[in-house]
Amino acid sequence: MSDLFAHYDETQALFINDVLIAPIVLALIFFVAKKKLKNKKEFIYKKYFLKALSVKMFSSIALALIYQYYYHGGDTMVYFAYALKIKDITNENFMAFLDLAFNPYYSKFNAEYYLGQQTVHFFLNDSSRFIIRITLFLSIFLFNSYLSISFIFSLFCFYGCWKLFKLFYELYPHLHKEFAISCLFLPSVCFWGSGLMKDPITLGALGLLTYHLYYLVFKNTRIVGRSIVILLCIFMIFEIKVYILLSYFPPLMLWLFLRARKSINNAIFRTIVTPVLVSFGIVVSILVFGYIAKNAEKYSVDSIFRTAKDTQNWLVYSSKRQGGSFYTLGVIDYSLKGILKVFPKAVNVALFRPYLWEAKKIILIPAALEGFISLFFTIRLLYKAGFIRIFKLIIQNPEVQFCLIFSIMFAFSVGFTSFNFGALVRYKIPALPFYYMALFILADKEKLQSVKNTVIKKKVLSSKTIKPQTV
Repeated sequence: MSDLFAHYDETQALFINDVLIAPIVLALIFFVAKKKLKNKKEFIYKKYFLKALSVKMFSSIALALIYQYYYHGGDTMVYFAYALKIKDITNENFMAFLDLAFNPYYSKFNAEYYLGQQTVHFFLNDSSRFIIRITLFLSIFLFNSYLSISFIFSLFCFYGCWKLFKLFYELYPHLHKEFAISCLFLPSVCFWGSGLMKDPITLGALGLLTYHLYYLVFKNTRIVGRSIVILLCIFMIFEIKVYILLSYFPPLMLWLFLRARKSINNAIFRTIVTPVLVSFGIVVSILVFGYIAKNAEKYSVDSIFRTAKDTQNWLVYSSKRQGGSFYTLGVIDYSLKGILKVFPKAVNVALFRPYLWEAKKIILIPAALEGFISLFFTIRLLYKAGFIRIFKLIIQNPEVQFCLIFSIMFAFSVGFTSFNFGALVRYKIPALPFYYMALFILADKEKLQSVKNTVIKKKVLSSKTIKPQTV
């Protein structure tokens, strides 16, 4: 009978605990959500909030079922299994439990002894250990229900995506439908940004970080609370996927600088303030990168190139053996010049591939369709507006610059290092909301510019057709 309840098993996550606990947790989430909605007056809450939340919770269930019955295992189950195993240590050695559950400088001896030398490598990984510890903490209150823990992970991601959507909606209210698609209803973001995984935490933290940074800088409200949230989000992303911060902070500082400069109406004052804003951005960027480099030496340029080369060789080899969906970027010269040459290929593979004919597994078909749609909208926008006008529109809009630079830099980083479509569709999701929002803003600006040009042409033509009066 005890085997029916949650226990250590890296190939199973769904137990009777989920049948008993998960419906209660899900009902509680929607009860609190509906209660909060009563105090919200903006129409976007009534139009999108519950729909998006429902999609997110459904995605959590779908992801759990797919990993349980399609993959028959995976990272998500390993996180859960390790959390249960550490929790069981309390019966044998409570001090060892505290060491593995909370101590940042934990004993490697305890890890190898209690978790097993054959499997401990997963716990020794910094980012995996962070997720395991969050799972362990939640399992205490959720009675070892995997699905309930997945709901909490998904809820955090949803909240961050909602804040990102809300921020851009306030900047461009008329594009609420487009931004809702970008942040809340993209299939791959909904699916892979749910469940007990690393990605829901990093994506949710990224959305919250963007929202609160903007409001801290430009609204100057709730300074202490926003600062705490910002630091927590940076900490979470740093602990799980620090390379997101490397792609995020340069375009972020550019965006904040351009936004601040644009808000200054006085031309003279704007000229005086510009060097101050630039200096502030440079100092902040140096401090951030200095801290990251000090605490994460593996993300130096040389280390990234070495890691990418090793990862490519291993993934191609293992994918060939197992019939996996690998890809290559051709022969790569792992120098700065060689990386720049392969840059367009890496961005293309992250944003637009797998192509429809490359989706050899059922699980990749939705990603292939989404990539095709992304490619279609990108080409359509370039065709209608032309490169010169698109370039001008990008230069004129700080939000587009921020979203495009981040999404392209991040797309390159994951496209250059993944070399497996199955992993890539999950890794690239932080880039997708920003890329789609950039496309929608550009399409809107291009449409307005076309209308404006049409009106001007009509006025010019009408003025030419007016005959001069004869005396």
